[in-house]
Amino acid sequence: MRLVVLLLSLGTLVLYGRAIAGLWGHMTGHPGPGMIAYGLIGGTVSAVLALLLWRKRIKELDWVSEEEDRQP
Repeated sequence: MRLVVLLLSLGTLVLYGRAIAGLWGHMTGHPGPGMIAYGLIGGTVSAVLALLLWRKRIKELDWVSEEEDRQP
């Protein structure tokens, strides 16, 4: 689970970087609106998935720690 979250987080950085590169291309006269849209949409989806999976993992860990606290 942690590896998937790590890969999604790295994917977020890469995809947002592609969006920034597309924006730079637009500013220098070589527009790439597809690259900008692809980077923003993909980066946002990847970030949301990483956050949801991480939140699920944290809830699982809280559940385990509560069980350990209850046992004598």
